[in-house]
Amino acid sequence: MKKNIIFGLIIVSFVLAGCKQEAKDAKEASTEVLKELSGGQEAVTETPGQNMQSLKQRVIEDQTFEIQLDDWGMVTFTSVAPEDNSNKPEFLLMKNDKIMYEFPEITAAISDSFGQVSGVKFSDVNMDGKKDILLLLQYSNDGDSWNMPVIFLQENPDNMMYLDYPNLESYKVEAKTENGNPFYRDTFLEEFLSEQHLTEKLSDMEGVWTDYVKYVDSISGATKDIQKQIEIFAQNRDKWAVDIDFANEQYKFTLADLDMDGQVELLVSHCGGTGIFSYTSFYKVDKDGKLKELDTTFSEYESQPDLMDSVSDESDVTVYSNIINGKGCYNYIVYDFMKESPDCYIYRVSSLAIADDVVTETKLAIEYETYEGPDYEATISYEDYNGAELTEEEYHSYAASYYVAQQASEHRAHFKWIDVSDIVDVSDAEAAQILMESYDAYSFH
Repeated sequence: MKKNIIFGLIIVSFVLAGCKQEAKDAKEASTEVLKELSGGQEAVTETPGQNMQSLKQRVIEDQTFEIQLDDWGMVTFTSVAPEDNSNKPEFLLMKNDKIMYEFPEITAAISDSFGQVSGVKFSDVNMDGKKDILLLLQYSNDGDSWNMPVIFLQENPDNMMYLDYPNLESYKVEAKTENGNPFYRDTFLEEFLSEQHLTEKLSDMEGVWTDYVKYVDSISGATKDIQKQIEIFAQNRDKWAVDIDFANEQYKFTLADLDMDGQVELLVSHCGGTGIFSYTSFYKVDKDGKLKELDTTFSEYESQPDLMDSVSDESDVTVYSNIINGKGCYNYIVYDFMKESPDCYIYRVSSLAIADDVVTETKLAIEYETYEGPDYEATISYEDYNGAELTEEEYHSYAASYYVAQQASEHRAHFKWIDVSDIVDVSDAEAAQILMESYDAYSFH
């Protein structure tokens, strides 16, 4: 699944429990409205375009809530399951047994099956003082299931900045009304949430507006598209594909979007020597179209993680993603095998993450393999980076335990490494093609 935020939509497979109601009395009031809808009392006044008998039978009771909504007063947000042979749920505002408003249409691929409304939440997503409505809708296809994010934003001309940019107007899905302030869907924002893997729970979808605005601003022309970024990497090979005279048994590069921001990272790594040391440099193209080397927290005098596979040009890495201050953080689990002394080997596990153009390593746990005694037998011990002793099982599961405790989700990333020598004595066009080959092989799921 190729990373392409502007035009691609990658849906992460998660099954969520339903959203809890905000307050008990609101749920009780909602239940009373549902009783009226589902048939005990007065018939609901029909509205053009709605088959009310069908609607009453399809109301999703546990995802229907009474809410005080700006410009609408006290209304009932009503979730309605799709009709037979359809995968399109409906969402309405009800008041006094009447449909006051039909929210913008929900669409999905014809082959996708609707499962459930996984959650509903009322929150001011775009920080304009008006409540918006967040939804997670579960769909499935061929055994896979995922959550589709949907956000109904209250219209506010002062806060619909994305309409100022060319080619983005089509992402606005409207539903007008004469009764109150209408809502719209910004499907570009919904794609952004999916691309950032912020679809596991409703709280993931909050607090992202600032990052979203920055991203939309960046694509107005300052940020280069993928092809242009790769061409810049190719044209600047003299800065990163340089000769090295140490730890050069392996000397390769790969490309990926490690932090899911639409910008490609170029990783250039070399490994070797008697201590089996590894070193990696990270590059990106900045907004001015210049090659930029990222800062790291690596120590100058320590071996860095082994990012390349020692026997293959393909490598797979476990990734744990979570949300920090409303922004996705991607922690790549990496290992480093090194010879510390003639009779001691170390195998350590850590994670790498990029934030604000800095590659940060978080050291997690260490395995020590020491050969000593008259028979030169191996003694193996384990500990975390705080010095606490670990069992073998605890060591091997340490990264998973560490990030699951932070409510992180597990993913897999795939990389293709290519020898630096393959790109040195070729034209810029040929170099760009080789770089693109590596990027095309990169995947995240």
